[in-house]
Amino acid sequence: MRKRMLQLTAMALAVAMLTAGCGDAADTSADQQDSGVVQQDSDGDNQENEPQDKEKPEEEEPKAEAPVSVAELDYTNVNYDFAQDISAEKEAVALVPGEADISLKAADANGATGVLLVPSTEEGNTTDYYLNAYVAGNELVFTGGVASASSSVSGDVTVENGEARVIPAALKATQPVDEVIEFTMEDGSQYKVHTVSELLPVLNVTTAAVAEENAGVYHFALDHFMLSVDTNGDLVYYRNFGSVGELMAENFSKQITKDGTFYTTFVELRREYRNVNGGYSSGMYVVMDENFKEIDYVTLLPNTEENHTHGEGYLDQHEFVMLGKGHYLTLSYTPEYVENIPENAGTGGAAAGYVWAGVFQEVKDGTVVAEINTTDYPLLYESAVEKLDYAGSTDQGVTVTVNEDEVFSLADGWQDYVHPNSLDYTLHADGTVDSLLVSMRDQCAVYQFDMSSGALEWILGGKASTLAGYEEFTSQRQDEAGNEFQALTYGQHYARYMNKNEDGVIEGTIQISVFDNQTGTAPFFIQPPAPQMAPNLTRTFTVNIDPEAGTVEVENVINGTDLNQKSEGYHIASHCGSVDYFNDNSVLIGWGLHGVIDNIGPMAPEGTIADPAGYADLRQGSRPVFTEYDKANDTITFELYATRNSKVQSHEALFSYRTYKTAE
Repeated sequence: MRKRMLQLTAMALAVAMLTAGCGDAADTSADQQDSGVVQQDSDGDNQENEPQDKEKPEEEEPKAEAPVSVAELDYTNVNYDFAQDISAEKEAVALVPGEADISLKAADANGATGVLLVPSTEEGNTTDYYLNAYVAGNELVFTGGVASASSSVSGDVTVENGEARVIPAALKATQPVDEVIEFTMEDGSQYKVHTVSELLPVLNVTTAAVAEENAGVYHFALDHFMLSVDTNGDLVYYRNFGSVGELMAENFSKQITKDGTFYTTFVELRREYRNVNGGYSSGMYVVMDENFKEIDYVTLLPNTEENHTHGEGYLDQHEFVMLGKGHYLTLSYTPEYVENIPENAGTGGAAAGYVWAGVFQEVKDGTVVAEINTTDYPLLYESAVEKLDYAGSTDQGVTVTVNEDEVFSLADGWQDYVHPNSLDYTLHADGTVDSLLVSMRDQCAVYQFDMSSGALEWILGGKASTLAGYEEFTSQRQDEAGNEFQALTYGQHYARYMNKNEDGVIEGTIQISVFDNQTGTAPFFIQPPAPQMAPNLTRTFTVNIDPEAGTVEVENVINGTDLNQKSEGYHIASHCGSVDYFNDNSVLIGWGLHGVIDNIGPMAPEGTIADPAGYADLRQGSRPVFTEYDKANDTITFELYATRNSKVQSHEALFSYRTYKTAE
């Protein structure tokens, strides 16, 4: 019997949109209040990479003119400085929970931050304690006057001078067997220590068949947990950042540089900027060394450069790239009042307004080497696909309607007209950044800048593309105001250079990869009953770019709907996501977020949400967190799913913003 598709309640939707972890799915506006469902595009496109009904360009069509380089500084309030706020917020945010108030203490022998004991969540339980973080293969040191100890896996533990040392047994990601270490203290008290966190998300590895030559480790974040799982399905690392409470903890990655290996993750500081339409966050990046020990806390640095003079600011969760020790690429969303909006850009004809600027810095040893600010480019106001109401913008916040609920949104007053979500780079011979590759969701385009001069070198896709040759992969789309354009990507979330050599240099043709969400309609919001979008296709592809000729070649297209036939998963992402094409046998796809699905817990009634295409049960866990795909053999070699731990009560969607993979 076909199950009935139920709409989510207005309140459930409001909660989902207010608190979606990556922020991107939280977008809404007063323009959306009368819509109960995501509408299909007017062309009804099912997007099997078929061209739309349109004339083909002539073979010798001249390439578009090169975009204007960096403009003279026109915005008025560049002297933003949040240093005092940031200092207080850093002081208030605990990145590790309070240690259990018992005599027994735990630490990682290699100094990993966060390895300590926390009490059970069960009221009245004073005997069971849990690790807050775990590093596979590392020795745990227990102190505080240990008299004796015994492991449920290895038996009796040697104790010397009140100290016990244990290397925990390996843990599988799927149904990890909890090793319980029982301690008797010198004062007679007894404790049980569990190596599996009581709040660990429930992971399910359905396929683990990665060839040896592609073996490695996946890095991702779920429910405030930073997680690493290897291609054998073993849990390599976890750390619970749940002590930060409602503050976002996201985008966990391992970054291997010429100066060594580091781990990085984002932690939110200023929550009021992540409100109803908050596709951005205001916080800092935490840098850990190769032993997971915290060594740095990075924000947007003050800058004294002539055209970009300002104080300390917040970073956004979308991107943080390490080029070496103390050498970073950072991304910030910063509210600014601008006065260089071109005539007829957006709606309302405003020449000035409040916007979220994208600010990109190259930082080395505490000094800003170069900075790019999107408000220096008037073209971007015109080429925006959503958040075009510059005339209606305000810094005082607005009241928006989510179904029948009115919600005050501080963030929604500024127009999020660019929404950058990934950065990549090529290097000069001296190791500084040459070209900067930027994916901007709300432009539906990928941009390349010259980092030192600020020159905008080319644009792939969107309303102002300077490149041609991808027409057969486009669909007819609309911006928020209803203006039509031919879109290569729509709401895309990730772009990476693919053919850099070991010195970070590209010679000849530029090759990039793109994760293309093909998100419903602009504005990019999520409404029930949907997962359906227009068109219902998330895809990835690679692009060969010849900037001199102004032409591109699209290759290696992978449609999520095709992968639906190869596993039980629903391969779709309305927001967030990532892709890395390592080789023909190894393409890693992180499926990001679909807020409607990822908010529906497994305890909800079956059939709470469905897709007319044939999926009758789309609840949390029906979409994979990530998939490794062997393109040459058309098979899935690794796939991991997740559901929320039953002991975790949260109104946030369960998802991982991205998934990364390293060979080590």
